[in-house]
Amino acid sequence: MKPILKKSLAAIAVVGALASVVAGRERPSSIVEPVAPRADARLQVDAGIDLAKLEARVDDGATIDAFAPRNFSPIVPPQAAAAAKPETPPLPFKYLGKMLEDGKLSVFLANGEESVTVHAGQRIGDYRVDKITEAEVRFTYLPLKTKQVLPL
Repeated sequence: MKPILKKSLAAIAVVGALASVVAGRERPSSIVEPVAPRADARLQVDAGIDLAKLEARVDDGATIDAFAPRNFSPIVPPQAAAAAKPETPPLPFKYLGKMLEDGKLSVFLANGEESVTVHAGQRIGDYRVDKITEAEVRFTYLPLKTKQVLPL
């Protein structure tokens, strides 16, 4: 062992011995501080409360299953579901006349105060003209994809 290591270990042992002697000479303090009284944390019961009613409610609630499956979706009356089905509106067009040009049949229609000339395959607003014959014009109402006929 090296001499410096021996000296440092001896110094540590001396300091430890002195510390234990000094610590052993201390006297315990004779002054005892009084303990503050504890606050009463219990709930004060009012004489006007009937606790028997509360106990009865606890027994009634125990029969209900808190973990039973529940349905929280709103109740929809059956009439609202049937009324929600959209209907095809009546045709807004009135027949004004027809014209045969280059072998194609075109029809003049009135849509309110507006006059339009249509041929097969043309789209007018929400309607598509499917077929034009001598007796009728066939339309498709595009939002609902329903067929409608306008007699000539």
